[in-house]
Amino acid sequence: MPLYAALRERLKADILGGRRAPGAPLPSEAELAAAHAVSRITVRQALADLQREGLVVTRHGKGSFVARPAVAQDLTRLAGLAESMHGAGHAVHTRVLALGRARAGAAIAGALGVAPGAAVIELRTLRYLDRVPLAINRSWLPLEPGARLRRDDLASRDVLDICENLLGIAIGHAEVSIGASAATARQASALGVAAGAPLVAVRRLVFGAEGAPLHLEHSVYRADRFAYRARLERGRTGAARSAAQMR
Repeated sequence: MPLYAALRERLKADILGGRRAPGAPLPSEAELAAAHAVSRITVRQALADLQREGLVVTRHGKGSFVARPAVAQDLTRLAGLAESMHGAGHAVHTRVLALGRARAGAAIAGALGVAPGAAVIELRTLRYLDRVPLAINRSWLPLEPGARLRRDDLASRDVLDICENLLGIAIGHAEVSIGASAATARQASALGVAAGAPLVAVRRLVFGAEGAPLHLEHSVYRADRFAYRARLERGRTGAARSAAQMR
């Protein structure tokens, strides 16, 4: 086994065995090199492998830390982040970066069903999970009801929750697409990750109960802290159709 792989497996055993707690700092590269009689290049290779496996996170200028287990949001029900995480015993806090009027570009206008260039409400937030930065959100809403959003409410509540319980708007359904992206320098700084780190990219378009577009949201989440989870049932429809086609 190469030296870097042997070191990687030792550190992995410590992490998975609970001997290094989530969030705990790892020794510096120099300390690890001296303790295991290897070069710093070997240490970097081992840490890079552990980072790719999601067991270690590296913070620029601060060193490497044991990664915290990722939280998972259920995809089988439409819910906001705070609503989902509160039920799992986590605290979500929101920092409102911007809230005000903007002009809808073609893509935003098409999603919200307004004319290109029409005034909409734009919301930008940085969301924290258990006091650690988790996601950057950029949202757009039509002037009604967007103009009724208040910073104080947004600091502790989801947009869905506010629309439903404060503004009296019935929520219908949402269309969600999920992909991946690499953190830009600005995103990395806000989320506390390295530039180029993997992010979960989510686009969600929420509709009111009557079918009108209500809320378009583009979000990026730290991939080491967040995932989506769904249980998918396979029914008899596909098998029955295949059998009928074979007859």
